[in-house]
Amino acid sequence: MKFRYYIVFIALSLFSSACEKLLEIDPKQSIDSSMALTSKEGIEAALVSVYSRLQNYTLYGRDYLALSEALSDNAKHTANASHLANESTNGRNAHFASWQIAYYAINQTNLILDALNAQNFETNWKANTLGQAYFLRALCYHDLMRAYAYDPTAVINQYNYGGVPLMLVGVDDVTKISSLARPSIDAVYNQIYDDLNKAHQNLSISNSTTIHRVTKAAVSALFSRVALYKGDYPKAVEMSNRTISETTAIFSTTANFLADWRKDVHPESIFELKFNVSENVGSDRSLRSTYTSRATYDGTVFTIQAVLAVDPTFYALYQTADVRRGLIRNGVGKNAPFLEMYKFISKNGTLGLDNVPILRLSEVYLNRAEAYYKMGPAEYGNALADVNKIRNRAGLASVNLTDVALLEEILLQRRLELAFEGHRWFDLKRNGMDVNKPTGNLLFTDYRMLAPIPIREVNASEGALKQNFNY
Repeated sequence: MKFRYYIVFIALSLFSSACEKLLEIDPKQSIDSSMALTSKEGIEAALVSVYSRLQNYTLYGRDYLALSEALSDNAKHTANASHLANESTNGRNAHFASWQIAYYAINQTNLILDALNAQNFETNWKANTLGQAYFLRALCYHDLMRAYAYDPTAVINQYNYGGVPLMLVGVDDVTKISSLARPSIDAVYNQIYDDLNKAHQNLSISNSTTIHRVTKAAVSALFSRVALYKGDYPKAVEMSNRTISETTAIFSTTANFLADWRKDVHPESIFELKFNVSENVGSDRSLRSTYTSRATYDGTVFTIQAVLAVDPTFYALYQTADVRRGLIRNGVGKNAPFLEMYKFISKNGTLGLDNVPILRLSEVYLNRAEAYYKMGPAEYGNALADVNKIRNRAGLASVNLTDVALLEEILLQRRLELAFEGHRWFDLKRNGMDVNKPTGNLLFTDYRMLAPIPIREVNASEGALKQNFNY
């Protein structure tokens, strides 16, 4: 019962926060909290609040990107501050901590879905809002699975306690709390598939250029990622193809690759999380301050922290002709000896504020390349074409590879292309690979490949929610 009351508290907090966000968006739309989810204005405000939750530093404000580098073999800690120091050495309990905020967002999407399905609204607006909500719930569940559960493609059976609890109804009283037991990994992926199918069915193609809101192309791009993690390679190819046909994103060229990363909105973005000036996560938690010692690209003075530098061993993997090397340069001040990543560098003119591409066109090509390879030798040619597309754009010559060498090249290009965007740790994990780094190697069989579920949640569940092994 203690846990039930805790969940109700969360639900009521979410409902209240939606109303607060409503006031922030536009005073003209201010309404009484009792009507917040009974009008288009109230539901729209609650939906915007879900997008805002993604900006939290434990989610896409920092950790989904930065921790993936710190936990893996791409980054080196500079010791300028304690932030992410334990994560960089894979210390016990130093891991993703997205559980609470992600479930806040999920419960809020559930409340929105319940409200939409219980009331009559204008058909097109309702469908578009449903589509966004289903996508956001799918995104949150997949990110929780990536952090707290094994991926279907790489499981240690004796440590596999299932996926994450599926909460599919908005909780605003104790009678609506579903089971807190962890369903199977497949069950959670089936739910994510169902949400993504519903999202795509509801969204209109007419919103395809709105990259700061969910579009059909964004749904397809996330579906290609989810299917790759699931090991459903034909689906990953299908969804990649569908993304490429739907998106208005522009694949960067060799000549404009570096300039595209200086732009406030990246031309390759399929779904990009927008940060307004009032939504800055703070100088000590921003991606800019985590990755770089400069406040702006042309800055010459050391600012704050810059705790995650590019590991020199990783940097050496970039060939001299690779245009992507230009995103990495030495820091300033006490970070002058360190190599820093400049994908996030106060691009919109506000210190420490950068939009975050969550789904980018290059990832889709790399998803498809890996899926083609894993479908078998008959598809090696298609895999090679996709990986050479990424190589050629980077200024590198095409390669002609097969078998294991081809897979290694695909994973290498994925590592080089998506560096410091939040993929490396998850790519190692879903492929069952060890993490080899100077601070100590971490075997895939180690319990620390999974994040610990918050002990407060486990204790309050009175045995229903099973903690990950050895925490």
